[in-house]
Amino acid sequence: MNEFGQLHLTALNQFGEPHLGGWWVGLTIGVVIVVILVGVLLVLAARINTQARAAAGELEAIRTTTQPLVELRRTNDTLQSLLRGARAARKALGG
Repeated sequence: MNEFGQLHLTALNQFGEPHLGGWWVGLTIGVVIVVILVGVLLVLAARINTQARAAAGELEAIRTTTQPLVELRRTNDTLQSLLRGARAARKALGG
């Protein structure tokens, strides 16, 4: 065996049996991939959180500007009631 082969075999023997070295490499790669995916998910979650907070702020501004529409409906209902009363009074007076 050459020197590289001997070092390689020695490194694998530190983890156990030589044929388990591939498993250790695969496990390490898998853990690295999981850490990267979790990091990406956390970054995306933070971005979504920022956008959701911005959207909530915009919705609050929209609610403030559209609040008069609720009052407009109430005013319309009141005017309809007054109109019905005026029509009833007009009929009662013979007009």
